[in-house]
Amino acid sequence: MKRKVVITGLGLVTPLGIDVEENWREALAGISGISILSLNGASGCAIQAVGAVCAEDWEKIMEKFPEEARTEGERRTLFALWASKAALEDSGLIFHPGKRERWGVTFAAGLGIYSPQDIRRWLLSDGSFDLISFGRECSKVRSESMVRNPSHRAASIVAKKFGLAGLNCTVTSACASATQAIGAGYRAIQRGEADVAVTGGSDSMINPLGLVGFVLLQAAAGGSGDPQAACRPFDRKRSGLVIGEGAGVAILEEESHALGRRAKIYGEVGGYGSSMDGYQVTAPHPQGLGAALSMRNALRDGGLKPETIDYVNAHGTGTKLNDAAETIAVKEVFKDAAYRIAISSSKSLIGHLMAAAGGPEFVFTVLSVQRDEIHPTINLANPDPKCDLDYVPNVKRTRRVRAALSNSFGFGGQNGSIVVKKYGGH
Repeated sequence: MKRKVVITGLGLVTPLGIDVEENWREALAGISGISILSLNGASGCAIQAVGAVCAEDWEKIMEKFPEEARTEGERRTLFALWASKAALEDSGLIFHPGKRERWGVTFAAGLGIYSPQDIRRWLLSDGSFDLISFGRECSKVRSESMVRNPSHRAASIVAKKFGLAGLNCTVTSACASATQAIGAGYRAIQRGEADVAVTGGSDSMINPLGLVGFVLLQAAAGGSGDPQAACRPFDRKRSGLVIGEGAGVAILEEESHALGRRAKIYGEVGGYGSSMDGYQVTAPHPQGLGAALSMRNALRDGGLKPETIDYVNAHGTGTKLNDAAETIAVKEVFKDAAYRIAISSSKSLIGHLMAAAGGPEFVFTVLSVQRDEIHPTINLANPDPKCDLDYVPNVKRTRRVRAALSNSFGFGGQNGSIVVKKYGGH
C-alpha cells in the first residue's frame, strides 16, 4: 500500500519577501514584487523588469548564514538555506530527534553559471584554454561559477547544514524542476524510502548570462514601462515572461511520522504526474497534449476525479504560446468543469523563478487548500478570447478548495503536475 504523505512545513524566499505569511498577505492583496533591473550597466538591456529579491532581504539572508555567505556566495544556495531552515522550523523538525538517515532532500536548481571573466583568465594568446594553469588555480574561480557551484550544490549544502542524511537528489529539468523534485520526494515517502523530505527548489538567473538567453529567445517581456505591469498572464496584451529569483520549500512527511509527534498538518499530497511533450525545445505543443497528460497522470495517481479539483495554480508564464496551450489543456482534462475551476498565476506577482518556479507555487497552492483563499492573477485587464477560463483577475477569491493542482511546464517539453488536498486524518 502507498503510504500517505502530508505537508508539515513551508518556507519561502521571493520578491514579495522572505516570510511565508508576508508572502501570502501580499499575494492575496495582489501586490507585485517585480521591479526595475538594477545590475551594473543594465540601462541598455532589452529586459528591464525582473522579480528580484530586495537588497534588505538579501542582507538578512547573508547575516543568518555568514559562513556560507563567505564561502559560497551564490544566491540560489543561500536562498535554499533560508527557505529550508524556515520550513524545518515551521514543521517543528529543526531540532527534533529522529532517524536522520530517513530524512532526505529532493531539490531543484538551475544550471550553474560560467562567467566570461573566468574563461578569459586562462585564455592563451592563440585563443586556446590553458587547462594546466586552470587546474592549478581553479580556486580563483568566482564563487557563483559552475565549477564551484554546480546544480547539486544547494541540495548538498542543505543536507549538510541540517543533518539530513537520507536520500539526496537534484532535479534540473528546466521550469518543471521544482514540481518534479516535490514529486520525487512524495514518491520516496510513498514507497517507504524516507519518512521526511525537504523538497522544493531555488534559482537565480538575474545575471548577464541568464538574461541574454531570454533576450535571444524573445521570450521575456521587454520595454521600459511600469515593471509591475510587465507580467500579464492570460491577458490579450501579454508580451512575455518576467525572470524572477528565490526559493520555495515544503516539508513532506509520512502521515504516522507526523501524527506521532503531533505535527501541524497543512494538507495532503494527493497525486503527482509528469510527461514529456517531445514537440519543440522552446514551445509547448499547441494543443497542450503534454500538459494535459501531466494533469491526468496526477489525478490518476491520486485516484481523483476531475470534478474534485477546485483550483489550479497555473504555469501561467505570460507568453503567447504557453497561456493558450495551458488553457486548452485544462479544458481537455476537465471538460465542462473547467469553467467552474478557479485558476491563477503566481508568476504575475513574483515573476518566473525558472527551475525553482514550482516551489513557491506549491507553497501558495498548499495555503489555498488550507485556508480556502486564492490569490489573483494581476494585470489581467484585456481578456483574450483564446484564454476564456476563470483566472481570478486582479482580486483575491474566497471559496472552498477541496483539492488543487499546481502545474509546471518547462522548456524542452518537461511537465509536472501535483495535487494538494485537504487533510482529513485517517
